[in-house]
Amino acid sequence: MLLMAEKNKIENLRSLSQIFSNSNFQKIVRKRDYYQTIYRINKHTNLDPNLKNQEALEIIYRALIKLYKNEYVYKNILINKLLLKKYSLATTVSFNEFKIGDSISDFVMLNGEARVYEIKTELDKLDKIEKQIEDYQKFGNKIYVVAHQSHIPKLLDLYSQSEIGIIELTKRNALKEIKGASESKLLEIETLFKTLRKDEYLEIILKYYGSIPNVPNTLIFRECMALSKRIPILEFQKLVIEVLKKRTISNPEILLSEEVPQSLKHICYNLDLSKREYHQLSTFLNLKINQCIFHT
Repeated sequence: MLLMAEKNKIENLRSLSQIFSNSNFQKIVRKRDYYQTIYRINKHTNLDPNLKNQEALEIIYRALIKLYKNEYVYKNILINKLLLKKYSLATTVSFNEFKIGDSISDFVMLNGEARVYEIKTELDKLDKIEKQIEDYQKFGNKIYVVAHQSHIPKLLDLYSQSEIGIIELTKRNALKEIKGASESKLLEIETLFKTLRKDEYLEIILKYYGSIPNVPNTLIFRECMALSKRIPILEFQKLVIEVLKKRTISNPEILLSEEVPQSLKHICYNLDLSKREYHQLSTFLNLKINQCIFHT
């Protein structure tokens, strides 16, 4: 790919990276709105307009991997290498931007245990890392920081004597474990409880106690929280993982197929596309860049 205005390469890549966002692909698959995608391609590259959109996006994604590894690149690598390759959609679910305590975790995977991954790209600072890790330890069994090599010395200084795992995303896009993670001993029921939706915590209370508190709706949260605090912490965490794992995606067979390019696996998983939306995505990917002018 040849970038327009080579002297502004990073600015160009930053703008192109916005193509790989949930909001942009929601426009593509739900509104057939291609404007931002085509505008950015035309403004920041001189790709052949006769290329199909899929070819253009693959070229741009490869440029991001090589020159601008932003958060999306990290998340997409985690989806491809861990969730879809190492584990299984049949036994594992993942969450993106999952609120835990006062922090929002980048990537969570649940199977028999809860693993929380905090991403620190070369574009990030580490000023919030200690508070984030403190929150995640109240929810997850194992906590990992997935980071650019420039952050590794500082992370080792902070966590070499702790349970926190450290993974480096290498120049070759491999996930290199620098330090393994061990079991968190800081689980907290209130933090676990607040990750649940109402129907989920009611399901746990009904399963454990055999009934739901007979109180006004305005008091149900408080009463269920109080009941949860009487359950042994490890048992409660197991119940939380079981109920969260029911948040499965709608069409796993399509996600796993070659119909979805590797560069888009994270977006498609996170948006949980319907069959109609997958069809619309396929239509868009098979259009040529210059054909999209009629759809913008």
